[in-house]
Amino acid sequence: MVAVAAITTSLSGSGHAAPDPAWRVYSDQSGASVQAPAALTPVKDPSQLVLRSADGTTVVTLATTTEERPGFPGNDPTSDLTPTAADCDVLPPAYRLLNNQVSAYSCVKAGKVEYWAARYNGSGNLTLHAEYPVSQKTVWDRVIARMSASMKQQQRHELVPYGCYPAKDSPCQ
Repeated sequence: MVAVAAITTSLSGSGHAAPDPAWRVYSDQSGASVQAPAALTPVKDPSQLVLRSADGTTVVTLATTTEERPGFPGNDPTSDLTPTAADCDVLPPAYRLLNNQVSAYSCVKAGKVEYWAARYNGSGNLTLHAEYPVSQKTVWDRVIARMSASMKQQQRHELVPYGCYPAKDSPCQ
């Protein structure tokens, strides 16, 4: 509750202008980045950036997928983030955004808000996933919206072009 209390104190109004909570930029292993409250603690994970609140009730992940082939996972906004009954207690989700650059949705699953957003740049996507208690929705919705807007993906490309294999008889050598 320490992280939520710090964020709540800063974001809730008591008639006085409260300063914003301290924010910092976090980067994943691919150089993609997101702004997040400094009160969230990074958790060691070799495949993605994981941030956790001090009380453990809020977890945010940031992951980069490199894929330059349209229609394949990581480069297909239509099917990459499609909410299912396993993801949400009620369908359709409360919030859904889908276009060529962004796929996002938010819903409730087992007392927690599940928020997913993926931004696409032609060489893959950057996915933000957050889960937090419904009881803290008012505070975290604003925080997660700011985090989502701050997502930046490093332009990446596959090391070996699709269809090419590092064999001596490969036509791509």
